[in-house]
Amino acid sequence: MNEEHPIHDATPDEPAAAQTAAAVPEADARRRTATVRGIELGRARPEIIVPLVGSDEEELLAQAQAAVDTPARIMEWRMDRFRTDLEDIDEHREAVLTALPALRAQLGPDRALLVTFRTAAEGGGRTIADRDLGILLEALIVVRRAGTQSPVDLVDIETSRDPATVARVVSAAHRHGTVVVGSFHDMEATPSAAELVEILRGQRRLGADVPKIAVMPRTPRDVLTLLSASLTAAEDLSGPHIAISMGPLGSSSRVAAETFASAATFATAGEGSAPGQLRAQDVAGILELLRP
Repeated sequence: MNEEHPIHDATPDEPAAAQTAAAVPEADARRRTATVRGIELGRARPEIIVPLVGSDEEELLAQAQAAVDTPARIMEWRMDRFRTDLEDIDEHREAVLTALPALRAQLGPDRALLVTFRTAAEGGGRTIADRDLGILLEALIVVRRAGTQSPVDLVDIETSRDPATVARVVSAAHRHGTVVVGSFHDMEATPSAAELVEILRGQRRLGADVPKIAVMPRTPRDVLTLLSASLTAAEDLSGPHIAISMGPLGSSSRVAAETFASAATFATAGEGSAPGQLRAQDVAGILELLRP
C-alpha cells in the first residue's frame, strides 16, 4: 500500500483479458481508486464489507472467522458495539487496542480491516466526545509492530463531527498510509440528490479517500434519489465513494452498487449493523448476476 497516500489513478482492469487498454471507456481509464492489501476500491466489481459487531473478544473473533468464510474481502469492526459494559472511555479504548492483534490475526493477510466507531447520533451503539473519538482513532492508526504492516487498513470518521477532530484523524491516517472513509448517515430520511452530492464532494474536500453516505428511504423514489446522487458524484472522477439506501426498501441499492457507481456494499455473515443488510453470500451471487 502506498504509505504516502492510498489513492491512485486506476489502469484498465487486468482480469478483463480480452479487452485492450484502448477498448476501456475513457472514464474508466481515468478513474481513481483506493488500495488496501491489494484490494482496489473503485475498480470494477464493488467490494463487500462485512460488519463485526461482537460484544466481547470471543464473539468478535467468532464473527471474524464467519466473515472470512464469505467472499467479502473487507471487514468492518464496529467498535461502538464492542465492550459496551465498559462505560469509561479510557477502559474501552484499552480493550479495543488489546483485542486488535487477535482480530488482525483472525482475518489473515488478505482481508482488509476497517475500524468504525459509529456514534449514537448516526445510528451507532454509544455516544463519545469528539476529543475521545479522535484519540481512539489516532491510537488505532498508529499501531504498528516493527517490520509489519499496520493492522488497520481503513478508518471511518463521521464528517459531521468537530472539524478539528476530523482534520486530525485524516492527517494521521494519510501520514500512516491508512485509507479514510468519511461517513454520513441519516437514519430518518433521504436528503435531496443535490444535498447528497454536495455531502460526498464536501467529504472529499475534507480529505476522505472514500466518501460514504447511508440514508433511510421513505418511498421508492427516495431510493432513486440516492442512486442518482451516486451517479452524479461518480462523474467527478475524483475517486471511489459508497452510497447506500438503508432498510428493506433500500435493499436494491446494496446489490445494484456496480451499476450506480458505489465502490462497496455492506452485507452480513451473521448479525448485521444496519437495517436492510443482506447475507454476504447472497450479495456476492447477485452482484455477479447483475454485472453490466
